[in-house]
Amino acid sequence: MSARTPLLEVSAIDAGYGKSQVLFGMSLAVDAGSCTSLLGRNGMGKSTTIHALMGLIRPARGEVRWRGKPVAGRPPHAIARLGMGLVPEGRQVFPNLTVRENLVATASLRGTTRPPWTLERVYAMFPRLAERSRNFGNQLSGGEQQMLAIGRALMTNPELLILDEATEGLAPLIRQQIWTALAAIKAEGVAILLVDKNLVPLLGLADRHYVVEKGRVVWNGSSDDLRADATVLQRYLSVDGPGERTGAAAPAVPASARGDATAPRGAVTGDTTLLESLYAEHRSITAVLDTVSALVRSAAEEGAPFEAASFHAMLHYLEIFPERHHHPKEEEFLFPAIRARTAEANDVLDRLQRQHGAGEEALHVLQQKLVRAEHGGAADLASFAEAARTFVERYRAHLAIEESELMPIARRALSRVEWAEIERQFRRRPDPLGDAAVEPDMRALLQRITSLAPAPLGFGGLPR
Repeated sequence: MSARTPLLEVSAIDAGYGKSQVLFGMSLAVDAGSCTSLLGRNGMGKSTTIHALMGLIRPARGEVRWRGKPVAGRPPHAIARLGMGLVPEGRQVFPNLTVRENLVATASLRGTTRPPWTLERVYAMFPRLAERSRNFGNQLSGGEQQMLAIGRALMTNPELLILDEATEGLAPLIRQQIWTALAAIKAEGVAILLVDKNLVPLLGLADRHYVVEKGRVVWNGSSDDLRADATVLQRYLSVDGPGERTGAAAPAVPASARGDATAPRGAVTGDTTLLESLYAEHRSITAVLDTVSALVRSAAEEGAPFEAASFHAMLHYLEIFPERHHHPKEEEFLFPAIRARTAEANDVLDRLQRQHGAGEEALHVLQQKLVRAEHGGAADLASFAEAARTFVERYRAHLAIEESELMPIARRALSRVEWAEIERQFRRRPDPLGDAAVEPDMRALLQRITSLAPAPLGFGGLPR
């Protein structure tokens, strides 16, 4: 392979499933030792691209080359043996094998100048796997399963590690462990191709980004290029879609999100305690869930117009706001204090983590079904409605565990001194909504929520 030949090159491929074409001339390249990301909204073809380059589907046109040589027609296991390690969406660990058995089942020692990945090295990177080595795959939390899926791929000693939704559905602290591990893997010279929605850590890790829209690459460049290109961030990666601009006349950000001194009763202000803040945000999230349920009933049972724009705005709110603003408060301040004080909460926190993963999975399914319902018929609407009911049910279960089980334990177990320390740390926290890399997305999101969502979330009446 010459110095200029990419490790992996995808050239103008068309691919899809059955008669449904998803990719239209998809092209990208990954250099040896580099990190490359695939960015874009759900349903745009990122996972299909990975399926095509791994041989899980066969492109109708175009070429996939590894070290300059075509790999078309090879089965997935043969492509993997070339030096690609896949961490699939949904983890897909072997449920009836132990952690150790999962790791060694597909292990391979390829000729490489780097130190090989062994059980000991994987356990050193993810100590939790060593602690759980005798547990079966279906006994692990979502975060532990993702660590196991990454470790399993590393045990094949790949030249290229491919991750589809690297941190989807994981708690903030677990996500940080994954990003730290990926940085260490890259530092060893392993190339990485990954799909993920968390732009801030991606900007620090990836050397090149490809933005995918409707099965095509619409932009590619470095992290510096992406930071500087507000148009790309707004048009393809923010809540605003093509043709939808947030202009100067857009509604103001709601007071409950600004923390104004004049915020209405129940809003989060600068003097709000941690628990008050969490409860207020629970009420905001519940208002969105109530609105989703009301609009689903109106469309599916009463024949009202399908308000796709409102659904897109609300689902994106439920995807972004809890992960960037709500959950970090719990993971960084409250949950560690409870774990350190009492073992009573361990089972509750573990169930909460599993419920969180189930909710993220249900949201991902719901977003896909929304796209189909928007352009399909009655059957697609019915499928969306059922998925919405499942999602709302799971999210409410998540909130119920926190409020009816975890918060009472916290109130019993933590002393006044400990609460004071938690509050002190909480008040010194950086505001995620003030992060320069996140703010444009959050502003666009909140503006669209305000303008599109019906009461009680927005400021207008029900959509007509």
